[in-house]
Amino acid sequence: MSAAKTKEATGTTSGAIEELYHEAMRSYEKALKSGIQLQEESVNLWKDVFRKFGSAEELQAKFESIAEDGVPNARKRMNEFVETFNRTSNETVDLFSKTFAAYQAASVTEAQRRVRDLIDSSVSALRGNVERALHTNAEIIAACEEIVDRFCPAAK
Repeated sequence: MSAAKTKEATGTTSGAIEELYHEAMRSYEKALKSGIQLQEESVNLWKDVFRKFGSAEELQAKFESIAEDGVPNARKRMNEFVETFNRTSNETVDLFSKTFAAYQAASVTEAQRRVRDLIDSSVSALRGNVERALHTNAEIIAACEEIVDRFCPAAK
């Protein structure tokens, strides 16, 4: 391959890589903003809940009931967290492996293919992580709403 063709191919690949990187960063930024908004809404929800509670005895009875129901749910959520952590860890190890494989390519074409595979895998992993985070956040909000509905019906 001539030097001009190599330079042209490298420029095209760099542009595609840069665009994929920017797309991934935009997706990450959106997920981060959603997470911050979720935290703000959660804080406001809990402030409202505590304002609606009655006496200390009522509060204690409600917390005991929540704890009774909450332990099995917490165990389930913890298992889901461990599964997600393991999946993410395996994806990360796979991405590191692909990164090192790109450096071991025998030709420019093979290196470009490996880098493209690395980028596709990275974007796919990022997209999957964002989707899982949004799904988990939705479940957390639903669980909080259930607790509020159950123990503080007047809080609505």
